[in-house]
Amino acid sequence: MPIIWIGLIIVGVIGITCLILSHFELHRLVVTEYEIASPKLEQIWEGYRIAVLGDLHNNEFGENNETLIRAVKDANPDIILIVGDLMVVKEWKEKDFSVTDTILKGLSKLAPVYYANGNHELRMEQSPEQYPGWNQEFQQILKKYQIHYLVDQTVLLKKGGTTIALSGLNIGEEYYQFKGKKRQMPPCYIENKIGNPKKDQFHILMAHTPLYVEEYAQWGADLVFSGHFHGGTIRLPILGGVMTPQMQFFSGLDRGLVKRGETRMIVTGGLGTHSINIRLNNPPELVMVTLRSGDRNDRYQKGKRVRKKL
Repeated sequence: MPIIWIGLIIVGVIGITCLILSHFELHRLVVTEYEIASPKLEQIWEGYRIAVLGDLHNNEFGENNETLIRAVKDANPDIILIVGDLMVVKEWKEKDFSVTDTILKGLSKLAPVYYANGNHELRMEQSPEQYPGWNQEFQQILKKYQIHYLVDQTVLLKKGGTTIALSGLNIGEEYYQFKGKKRQMPPCYIENKIGNPKKDQFHILMAHTPLYVEEYAQWGADLVFSGHFHGGTIRLPILGGVMTPQMQFFSGLDRGLVKRGETRMIVTGGLGTHSINIRLNNPPELVMVTLRSGDRNDRYQKGKRVRKKL
């Protein structure tokens, strides 16, 4: 047999093996735990639990997403944050909010849910002629389950007479377009949308894309939650995530804890995929964050697999 045929067979076997592994990995949910401390947090916030979900893209973990909902319930969050892209909004995709409806119904029974847009929610909002009725149906679901929808808005989380600020940033669709380098964000862009944070108040920012971490830090966020990069699709030892959905290679911002000065950004690897339906060494994750008061080191616990209920 010619060497070229042997090479093609080997490549084919490797490719098929990767596709099989990816199929199983797409439904292998893990829970990743972080502890974030700040002297801005008073003692009453010690142990406050935050669940973070993003980029589900209509993926399901068990029937009606019962495995994912059970994982959130077992983690016992005080609030649930969704950093965008529960659904798929593409010209080749039919309108389908069944998964969005089911997951929000289940989550809303567990704790208050706060939702910030991803680029898919933004797309159906800004292109109603291309996606007629999509945004209206989505808004009805949010209203039905009393989801707190933060579009360039800030709310105060209250506990024992103290507060934490929580903002949802809705950046323009042009900032999701990557052509070799990121689009520059004008000075005061975030300030003009949601104002400035108070220096003595702990401020959480939900911002779908992690690409603008420098701008989030300059603005003054204490803790940022992002997603969008799907964990880098394929993760390699030492090198990390290979590529984002916008074909950015080895960005270093695709999953995990990123620090810029006093700002911490946690990037969820997401829960699903859409156009590039591959995950390798990059399991879907539910992020859980425990807040700690005082000046301590942040802590991270590698994701633990959630098994389906038999």
